[in-house]
Amino acid sequence: MTSLSPAERLLLDLGITEAHEIDVEVIAWSVGARVRYRPLLQGDARIIGLGDRAIITVDDRASRVRQRFSVAHELGHWHHHRGQRLICHDASGNAQAHTCEREADRYAADVLMPRFMLGPWMAEAPMSIELVNGVARLFQVSRLAAALRLADLHAGRFALIVDEPDGRRWFRRSAALPKGWRLRLDVPMDDQGGEPESQPKRWSAPAYRYFLGRNRSGIQLHCEKLHAASGQRLTLITAPV
Repeated sequence: MTSLSPAERLLLDLGITEAHEIDVEVIAWSVGARVRYRPLLQGDARIIGLGDRAIITVDDRASRVRQRFSVAHELGHWHHHRGQRLICHDASGNAQAHTCEREADRYAADVLMPRFMLGPWMAEAPMSIELVNGVARLFQVSRLAAALRLADLHAGRFALIVDEPDGRRWFRRSAALPKGWRLRLDVPMDDQGGEPESQPKRWSAPAYRYFLGRNRSGIQLHCEKLHAASGQRLTLITAPV
């Protein structure tokens, strides 16, 4: 069994073993942090700590799934970066701040979607948008957070492409995807537009359409696209095992 992360160990110490028991306010209280909800002019959340006590302030206008992730993210800072001065809403161009944000994000993922809960639940399920939606519902997280967690943990061979509303595009690939395959981010994703969020588009494509590299000949990819409520478009490209 994979060793537990600090966040996962905290959950078990609190007797939390089911997804519906993950109450971020209670978890925060157990480590000396109080959560309050207020309008914020900048960023989704912030934390101010002194000694072994802290206050986490979360934007009360954000969606509930965003609020839960924000609390868990700030708990990551409380665990990893206590005593440091951080500006969470702007890590651009600052390598140290970027590293701190990644650590806080990983802690948040471990709090909200711990491996000891998610692993057995996804063990027999192929990677798909349906699985992403199921994880998002069960653990009360966004579709993007669910997809990124599955990209880290699922044994399937796939890549997740994210198109932001401002036109930026980035991706995350699973560890099982062939190492020599390089994703072609310049290729437009198939899109007919206007589809309901609950009805992802599905299509097939040859591997060479989306990837560069060797051993792609004759391989058909399964592709799915979902328009998220945040305005992002999530495209899942899955290769056969």
